[in-house]
Amino acid sequence: MNFLNPFLLLGVLGVALPILAHLLNKHQFQQTNWAAMQFLNRAVNVRSRQIKLRDLLLLVLRCAAVLLLVFALSKPTTDNSDSIAETLGERRAGVVIALDASFSMQHSDGSSTRFENAVKKVETITKSIAPGDPVSLILLGTEHRVVVRNMAYDADRFQKILLEQKASDEPLNLDSVPSRLKRLASEMDAGQKEIHIITDTQQHDWSGDTSRLQAAFEELTENASVIFSPLEGGSDNLAITNLELVSGVLRKGTTARYRATVKNFGTTPATNVMVRGQTNNINADTKTIPSIAPGSAETVSLFIRFPNPGPVQITAELDDDALPLDNARRTVAVIRDRVSILCIEGTSSGSSQFGGFISAALSSRDSDATQEDFSVKSIPWVNLPSEDLTNYDVVCLADVPAITPDQASQLEDFVRAGNGLVWFPGENTKPAVWNKRSALASGTTLLLSLIHI
Repeated sequence: MNFLNPFLLLGVLGVALPILAHLLNKHQFQQTNWAAMQFLNRAVNVRSRQIKLRDLLLLVLRCAAVLLLVFALSKPTTDNSDSIAETLGERRAGVVIALDASFSMQHSDGSSTRFENAVKKVETITKSIAPGDPVSLILLGTEHRVVVRNMAYDADRFQKILLEQKASDEPLNLDSVPSRLKRLASEMDAGQKEIHIITDTQQHDWSGDTSRLQAAFEELTENASVIFSPLEGGSDNLAITNLELVSGVLRKGTTARYRATVKNFGTTPATNVMVRGQTNNINADTKTIPSIAPGSAETVSLFIRFPNPGPVQITAELDDDALPLDNARRTVAVIRDRVSILCIEGTSSGSSQFGGFISAALSSRDSDATQEDFSVKSIPWVNLPSEDLTNYDVVCLADVPAITPDQASQLEDFVRAGNGLVWFPGENTKPAVWNKRSALASGTTLLLSLIHI
């Protein structure tokens, strides 16, 4: 045992004061004989022992009071730093609770989700927090959200705030976790700091650059105790990770092929996985994948027919499992009633023999009564700057000599928006100029691949 004020122990000498007072008080009276004294002698003799005992007890109490006062003022402590901090009136510990609230925390075992189990772990941690200790609560996700910042701990208030929290639909941005927790801990005025991280430690979140993450967390432990609390639970989970258009045109009366990718994030093989293709929540096609190995992905083709024009929501969906959030993937397609084609002729007069042939073929197709789904417009290439390409589905370049850098960028944006670009070189085409102009655009590979067709 140590004393913060050891010099005050000299006050123990003060115990002599009540002893001295007792001795002096014992000799303060003087004896006087008087006539009635003889009648009191008997009573005094009977009570003398009681009086002596009372005086002795008073002396002991007075001495004990002096000793206790000196002992208290000298502030006895143990070697434990927490006890010293408490004796000095400092807060025992600052606690930062980092709760994983990413979408995987919605995974359920049939009775409760991982997030609900994580909340129970937080409740266990808070039982060791003393009232008034600083506490912070942060929900981890893509954008980490601080719910409680350096609050003096109040059990009822903290519990109410905790129960209001829910898991989000965001993935976990693990890279920024150490720096964010370090800032929260540095804001706390406490002799000891603890950081509790509660997560389901999903492999796709924690399997990145482990050396860099390890270094970041080691740096975090320099000023605080870091405690990981991994969550256990079912690991079976299938997810549709991608949905894309593979072939077909988005036009009324046609059928397009979409490709859905299904990944098994679990630890056991998944068999007879049913994938449904839907348009506006109406089933259009259903396929079954016989087996998906753990950690592997399989693709399946879904054929979607478009009977009517207009925007359509395309969905690939699985049956519900422990994590329903990632069981569906959606995209929107705009189905056109007609395919609008802009044919750009290589000469200002439109007399190019090659370009005229292309335009004539398309126009002939357009004029056919059975081909009312085409609309063709032909212009000379010098009029290209005045055309709004957003009004067309396909641009056909027929024997165009060259394009400007702005036109190369414009055509790139046109193709990236999902439209078609067809390029037919001819006798008027200048390949060197085309290569030079297309190389100025960010979509160099895209345009050059068209040029060399």
